[in-house]
Amino acid sequence: MKTLLIILIVLGVLLICIKLISAAVCHRSLMAAAVELYFRVTGTKKVFEDPEMDAKYIGQRRHAKEYRLDKSTVKSDISETAINGSLIYTLGNTGDPEYRIIYLHGGAYINDPSIYHWKFCDKLARMINCEVTFPIYPLTPAHTWEETFGLVLKIYSGLTKNSGVPVIIMGDSAGGGLAAAFCEYLDKIGISQPDKIILLSPWLDLTMSNPEAAKYEKADPMLSAYGLIEMGKCWAGGLDPRDYRVSPIFGDISCLRNVYLFVGTREIFYPDVTEFYSMLQNEGITSGLYVGKGMNHVYPLYPIPEANKAIGQICEIITE
Repeated sequence: MKTLLIILIVLGVLLICIKLISAAVCHRSLMAAAVELYFRVTGTKKVFEDPEMDAKYIGQRRHAKEYRLDKSTVKSDISETAINGSLIYTLGNTGDPEYRIIYLHGGAYINDPSIYHWKFCDKLARMINCEVTFPIYPLTPAHTWEETFGLVLKIYSGLTKNSGVPVIIMGDSAGGGLAAAFCEYLDKIGISQPDKIILLSPWLDLTMSNPEAAKYEKADPMLSAYGLIEMGKCWAGGLDPRDYRVSPIFGDISCLRNVYLFVGTREIFYPDVTEFYSMLQNEGITSGLYVGKGMNHVYPLYPIPEANKAIGQICEIITE
């Protein structure tokens, strides 16, 4: 038994060494490689790969407890209110912000925000003179896109009413898809666009129908198409999953303006994000694409050197 334990430890160390050495090949830092290894070891992806685990998890999340932030997580000033029964946090209450940001968190429309979402928004609020409004929007399977659209519309209308301060909508992963879809929806109801839209690894197609996505599934340590499709069906409710309100890549993007995209080359959303950028370019829309070579899903959120660079780029986008 002791010999077997030693062998397992040695193999584990070798695996870690191989992963870290591969960082150089993938043009990424050792910290970035370590973060990927962490996700692989903890089995984050299994819920998205295994049909039985996926169904069980969706059932469990139907009865999830109400989320509340431990405010000691952030260093910025923070306030809390509620709209339509949903908690709304605001970070960086300066009283005289130069920018107002609505941040829509990721999590496949089913998960609460993680500590990395808060650390990212906290850093953003402390780097520039801005306020970050962070809604805890209704999640699936108990809720669908429709309730969240109503919530975000109230927030957006409140921030833009009689205000000369630029409003930026940001989101990552599912929150990035939500942000893009919401902005297309604004045009349909005759409301002006935000000053800028910043999307981190946005989930743009609930159907995961891009054939190129399969080429990136193995490299992605977090996500798999099967689970995304199932969770996407829950979020869509009675809508066709190709409806622009849940899959903005199929909508009319000509109304959008000043759209900036961040994506890694080791994630399943990479093909859709690059295609979306091409669509924006073809429409003549001011836009930017920031590709993290060797980076994983929503890499700007994690404690890695590449994230620091991305946050600097995001601050430049906001303030330019």
